[in-house]
Amino acid sequence: MMRIFSIAIFALGFVALGGSAEAHTRSQSFSSWTINEQSLSFVFAVDARRVTQLSQIYEDENDLPALLIEHLRETIRVAQGKLSCKRVGIAPLGQSRNTVRVSGRFVCPHAIADGNVSVTVAAFQIVSATHIHIARVDHDGVFSDNVLREGRPTFIVRSENAPRNLRAFIGVGFFHVLSGLDHMVFLAALLIVATSPRTALFCITGFTLGHTLSLALATLGIIAPNTQFVEAMIGFTIAVTALEAGARYGLDRQSAMTAFAALSLIVVTLPFGGGALLFGTGFMLAAFAFFMARLSGDAALNLLPFVTAAFGLVHGAGFAGGLLEFSFLRTEIIAPLLGFNIGVELAQLAALASFCGLMLGFRQIHSIPAGAIERIASISIFALGCFWFAQRIWV
Repeated sequence: MMRIFSIAIFALGFVALGGSAEAHTRSQSFSSWTINEQSLSFVFAVDARRVTQLSQIYEDENDLPALLIEHLRETIRVAQGKLSCKRVGIAPLGQSRNTVRVSGRFVCPHAIADGNVSVTVAAFQIVSATHIHIARVDHDGVFSDNVLREGRPTFIVRSENAPRNLRAFIGVGFFHVLSGLDHMVFLAALLIVATSPRTALFCITGFTLGHTLSLALATLGIIAPNTQFVEAMIGFTIAVTALEAGARYGLDRQSAMTAFAALSLIVVTLPFGGGALLFGTGFMLAAFAFFMARLSGDAALNLLPFVTAAFGLVHGAGFAGGLLEFSFLRTEIIAPLLGFNIGVELAQLAALASFCGLMLGFRQIHSIPAGAIERIASISIFALGCFWFAQRIWV
């Protein structure tokens, strides 16, 4: 029981630290949007150090507000249906020692309440591929937060096509999972490591329980995960699962896990200036991997459903961003949460069925040695997991 308790505490720590830790290299910006008849007004704020990166692209090297304004003119767009909303003003709001702020306004052809208004914010993605932007919209006193990143730079302000019922949110959850490469890779690793249908069923059940819990807590606002840390931890869970998968096909799991424990500590603590919380996170991850290294193969397999449940907590916090892109009242939470979660499960089952079909197809090719596909896939997935883990921590 202590082992299970330790794993659960580690995973909960991932989410808890994600809500409070301030990564020293976080690439993040914020905006607040206010609706007024046909116009949308915004205030954009970003760390001054991020703005200095724009001097690589623009000429006003010493005037940070001017750099930011020039960049936002190119990277913020508002549209109503197929029609563009006109930008009628953008001006600096002043600069503190650490933050640069700019305000602006867009006027649309029709009233915002008529719907089909989309906002695209692709700021800083050209200098940081993992940049995250958080846009808060005021809907007559009801606020919604939208998490934007490369590949998903657009959110809907009000739309007649926005999901409003259980069926619509099922579709949102389904396509959100299928569009997330990292989650699909994790499912592939999970399929390889679960060597029997019974183990696979237990793992999927545990993973479902974990991500359902954290998705609900994040959507209800009980926890507020740090997006950068959650995405980094998803990379960590992929790498660990891939190592377990490789251990089923000849990899020395104790040596590999011990080496990965050291690597985890280096990844989180190598960039200086992260502070005690960042170092604590690295130590916690290293301790988790070292703990897993001490287990025998059979013991690790028996604990696998509990490990995947703990990892599900991390992935569920990541899923929450897809649901929170849509604004709804707390009294309307049941249909969005239930529908989104059903869509997630359907997408996972579809993905696992596809992976099973591919694996069976490869196994029918007699010239391929037994276990070769699994070993190659495990190594590739481990490399991807390590890359995502390091990239999302450092950038």
